[in-house]
Amino acid sequence: MATIITHVAVPLVLRMGIGKAKVSTQLLIVACFAAVLPDADVIAFKLGIPYASSFGHRGFSHSLLAAALVGILASICYKPLKSDPKWAFFIVSLSMASHGVLDSFTNGGLGIAFLWPESNHRYFLPWRPIEVSPIGIKNFFTARGLQVILSEIVWVWFPCLTIGVFSSLLRKTLKRRRENNVSFNVSHRL
Repeated sequence: MATIITHVAVPLVLRMGIGKAKVSTQLLIVACFAAVLPDADVIAFKLGIPYASSFGHRGFSHSLLAAALVGILASICYKPLKSDPKWAFFIVSLSMASHGVLDSFTNGGLGIAFLWPESNHRYFLPWRPIEVSPIGIKNFFTARGLQVILSEIVWVWFPCLTIGVFSSLLRKTLKRRRENNVSFNVSHRL
């Protein structure tokens, strides 16, 4: 799995690119929570649920269905999120679904049950450059944990930051052009 720290990269980039007007601070917080939520399934290890089970780690909680259901919940609760129901659904679903996608880029563990409940088959992407994170805080503060963080900086944070900055600049440029076009059309008519 990617680290909990890195799973929030996607909602942060969505906020950068789409902007505060559509992705409120409240929606961003919920989206960050949704992005790390699938890893709550590590409790399965303590409950004796096998890793490869549908209810084990990287099982149903990492599925596209689970992401859609959490997105639907967000769209129902859109008012406290200071959002539109469609944006709440889109941002939260995408943030949660990104968890499985990032995990499928890692070089360890079992794959991701993207298609649960239709199938419990575990998928990895063909290219797996991200070092898999050790499970547990104790194991994270080791040389291996540092190796994971460096891998995530290269393969997740740097590309996400690049996309976020580019999309933010593009959004602001397009907004300025629209505003200038409107003012030009108004003054041209006078």
